[in-house]
Amino acid sequence: MAGGYRAGRTRVRYRRGVALARTHKGWENEHLATYLLSRLAFVAAPITVADDVGTDLFCTLYDTVEGKRGPVLVPLNSIAVQIKSSRQAIDVSAKLGYLARLEVPYFVGVVSQSTLTMDIFSGRFLSNMLSLRGEDSRVHLDLVDRLDGQWRTGNDEIGFRVMCPLVTGLSAADRREDLPAKLELLRADAAVALKGISSRLNMEFIFDVPTGLEIFTGPASAQVFHSNFVKRVAEALHNLAWLVERGNAVPGALLDMYMAVYEQLAQLGGLDRYVVEAHERLVAARSRRD
Repeated sequence: MAGGYRAGRTRVRYRRGVALARTHKGWENEHLATYLLSRLAFVAAPITVADDVGTDLFCTLYDTVEGKRGPVLVPLNSIAVQIKSSRQAIDVSAKLGYLARLEVPYFVGVVSQSTLTMDIFSGRFLSNMLSLRGEDSRVHLDLVDRLDGQWRTGNDEIGFRVMCPLVTGLSAADRREDLPAKLELLRADAAVALKGISSRLNMEFIFDVPTGLEIFTGPASAQVFHSNFVKRVAEALHNLAWLVERGNAVPGALLDMYMAVYEQLAQLGGLDRYVVEAHERLVAARSRRD
């Protein structure tokens, strides 16, 4: 009995040691990532392991501009970064609920302690995936050097793989003059990701993809496509009125087309006041011009 007990304690200690070693390495990776990112972003992290929310670091990118009293740091995009130690595919199936509620661009940073570097991969297509199949899906993130035409592979039966292309790399050896170009790559990618997040949250279901635009249809889209269209018609009417009011040459055929679209919508009834006001503005602008 005594021998068995000691063996049991030995196994427990070994397992705890492994767990602590892995945790310590994770902390080291996060500290290195924090340093590399801090050269072009304000960086925040969960206070303790117990506060882990699915993202290791939250960052606000900043630009450096000259002010009256010297250089000033100007905040830009905010991003979330998950830190990894390898380029292995990442199973995010259990985290899709969290990612669906994340309203900032998501990136994966792969850290190398031996070279003091971090490669940053973009999760900008997560919004597309969440709109396509929702939170109850099997999804892996593939970290790739570049996109090869498609942003996803797979199906409902075998699960999906979402491509996360390399955006830029950071190194402890980077010179200060190297940073603006890397900052711009991150900022530009974050801006594209924000468009996707906005489309999903606004239920517009139109996304930028490597081949152009991709439009998702289905139960959710079928409920909102008409109201989205009416909003765009109102936007067009206001813009046409604005152009006419300022004396810009607007083809009469274009004006007639949008007026006809409005008349067709009006026949369906139930138009909101904002659409009627847009139409009235354009009618008034045309009458003053004519």
